[in-house]
Amino acid sequence: MPGSRNPSWPARLRRRMPTARATLTGTRVNRVALGLVAVLAVTAVGFGTGYRSSEAALGDGSTYLQKGERVMRVNADNQDADAITAKKLATGKERLEIVQVDAGSVFVVNNDTGVVTRLPTRTLDPETVDNRPESKGHLSVVTGGGATYLVDGQRGTVDGLEATTGQRVPVPTPVRVTQAVVDSRGTAWGYAQESGELIEMPKGGAADRQHVAGRGEPAMLTLVADAPVLYRPDSGEVGMYGGDGLLHKRDLAARHGRVSAPGARPLAIVLPATGELVITDLDGERGEDRRVSLPDDRAGNRFGAPVVHHERIYVPDYSTRQVIVVEHRGLRIESVVTVPGKSDEFQVTVRDNRVWINDPHDTSIVITFTADGRQTEIDVSTDPGDKPRGTPTVAPTSTPRQSPQPTTAPRRTPPAKPTITVPNLVGTDRTAACARLMPELRCVPVAQNDGAGETDQVLRTDPPAGSRVAHGSAVTVVYRGEATVPSVQGLPADQACRALAQAHLTCVDQPAGLAVDGNAVRLVTGQDPAAGQPANTGTRVTITYPVQIAVPNFESQPYNVACPVGLTCVPTPIGPGSPTYTVIDQHPLPGAGLDPNGTVTLRYRTNSAVPDVHNMPPDQACQVLQSAGLACNRVEGAATLAVNQVITQDPQPGTELAPGSPVNIVYESTGPTVLHRFKAPHPRQTNLLSISPDVPPGWSSQSSPGRVYQSTQVAEVPGLIQIYQFQCVNGCREPNYYLSADPNTPANYAPGGPAFSCFADQPHGTLPLHALHHRETGVWVWAREYTNEWTVFTARGFQPMARLCHIWP
Repeated sequence: MPGSRNPSWPARLRRRMPTARATLTGTRVNRVALGLVAVLAVTAVGFGTGYRSSEAALGDGSTYLQKGERVMRVNADNQDADAITAKKLATGKERLEIVQVDAGSVFVVNNDTGVVTRLPTRTLDPETVDNRPESKGHLSVVTGGGATYLVDGQRGTVDGLEATTGQRVPVPTPVRVTQAVVDSRGTAWGYAQESGELIEMPKGGAADRQHVAGRGEPAMLTLVADAPVLYRPDSGEVGMYGGDGLLHKRDLAARHGRVSAPGARPLAIVLPATGELVITDLDGERGEDRRVSLPDDRAGNRFGAPVVHHERIYVPDYSTRQVIVVEHRGLRIESVVTVPGKSDEFQVTVRDNRVWINDPHDTSIVITFTADGRQTEIDVSTDPGDKPRGTPTVAPTSTPRQSPQPTTAPRRTPPAKPTITVPNLVGTDRTAACARLMPELRCVPVAQNDGAGETDQVLRTDPPAGSRVAHGSAVTVVYRGEATVPSVQGLPADQACRALAQAHLTCVDQPAGLAVDGNAVRLVTGQDPAAGQPANTGTRVTITYPVQIAVPNFESQPYNVACPVGLTCVPTPIGPGSPTYTVIDQHPLPGAGLDPNGTVTLRYRTNSAVPDVHNMPPDQACQVLQSAGLACNRVEGAATLAVNQVITQDPQPGTELAPGSPVNIVYESTGPTVLHRFKAPHPRQTNLLSISPDVPPGWSSQSSPGRVYQSTQVAEVPGLIQIYQFQCVNGCREPNYYLSADPNTPANYAPGGPAFSCFADQPHGTLPLHALHHRETGVWVWAREYTNEWTVFTARGFQPMARLCHIWP
């Protein structure tokens, strides 16, 4: 898994799959069959990277999860995995989005390739539904009420999907739809950002539309209590809608957050800038808005969409690899769960009345919570005793150059100040009213020249008295007076238009320019006419404001540089090179405009990880090292029989080095040769050792003592010594030869020159070659200890005298 190698799937699972298709156990098949009768409703919708909320009423406590390159069915009842796809649906670090739409069908979206696949649950044999490489990263499958849809945010299209076949049927939409949810009636609700409209697409009916936001305004669509809810991160407002329009609206002072995945009440929004969780019931006047600070100062952390399940909210914190469990009725932090694994993100899903937490590319542990919050860990590893999958670490033999570890954690920002209650100012003097609001809140005085009341007397405020607003928010104070153009510069565009409407003026919005960060998006930067100018009823006032964030110049900065609020920086390594861990280019380019919640890709070069070149031929090893950006330093001279193979390397594999650093490879290109032994004609006992295979006339060839090197190779392999041969010429009973590492000629012998070379010491794998002498005949022979030759020679009266050298057997 992630960081690392592909998983080796459990032997116990392979035993359950006698054919190439993955199958369920008999017990599980029976449960699925019963579930076909018990299906009441399905609600499975996509929301954010790695999220799927899937609630099929099967009741067998199981879910389908990605593990590495395949999809696995994990069962909480027996705390095991009982099926797995035989075919791969992903490669490397690709991520899969998995949605079960009914008891018989699972849809899988590979958003790194754009491939959509259907998995029949009885076989898990993949069936390709569509392949849209141009839309990768923008595809999602949403389902509910017996209807399933494929949403293509790149094309802006919606297609119906037939669950049992995967057949696609285009759904006509009046505008481009970029995201969608599905209610329990099978009605799809889509958001069209270009027009700021919510599109209602009833199953089998014509689409309807209603304006819910400004043109081009980014928004997040979710489902709460079976109704579509739109979260507007630029203003921090949420609205719940129905077929007849707006049902409930709340100004939560919760800007640039992550809204909860589709589910039940309440709606939850986590705010990365402050580390807070905002909760609202979205229930009209009876609704309650609350917020709680997450523990351990998590301001600036990278969060995923919260998941609401029964009495608890599960908040994924990718920066710390934790899930914070919040009991929302008492607003109590119930627990903080550390998620096993090392991937950048993990998945939190709801399925079969359980919450599931899974790292798709690392660790074999899956965490699940029951409806009452009881936690269980399920190990879906290989056989018992197996280690969790991951990249093993190897201790280097030399001191490696240290390199920074990649991180995507953004700069922390200070927590926001607490919210403030708008006081009751009606009937007071407008100057005194503004003084009472400041400095905690901003006062926007708006004159109204009609209606009851004395001059300069406050008629009403927006927001009204009793509302909870964030510190620094603007409050429109409407008072009796001569109509003039109010000052709306610095206000959110929506609030500026409301203030102008309070003055009976016409608001004309005109997006222009770029914001420095997400906090300045849709804040008014200019107005025409200027503030204080006399105005008649209906006078047009043009306000200008940015809708995009200016992308800063990150080049030559550290790869983990902080991103402006509202943008996400994604450091992307592109291999070894120089300079290291410094941004070399970015996308989009500096100065470009990017929508809030947009991503800036920062490419950087890393140090080189030393590859493993053991047992490779030297030329191949050097090529591999050079491809990794490292230099190859050949070190020849290893005592080994593995000729032209790398025996050792330094530094060891996995060590990180600066590009161009040398790696030593040790090998040997010189190989040994057979040492032949010949025996003089009977009854003589004289033996002769030679590297030449030519048999002297009348002599016989005997077994070889082993392997040595030619005398000319003595300088090519470390540790070799020269062995000289001498022939007896005086006082010899029979022709006799003598071998010695001493080049000086013994008495009564004539020099024969270098014979061969062998090792003075004993490298691993070599054995000593001994000299044996027969006192009566004066004959010398040579043998390795305890060999058959040794036994024969010693039985004939030969006595071991000395060790000549060490040879290969």
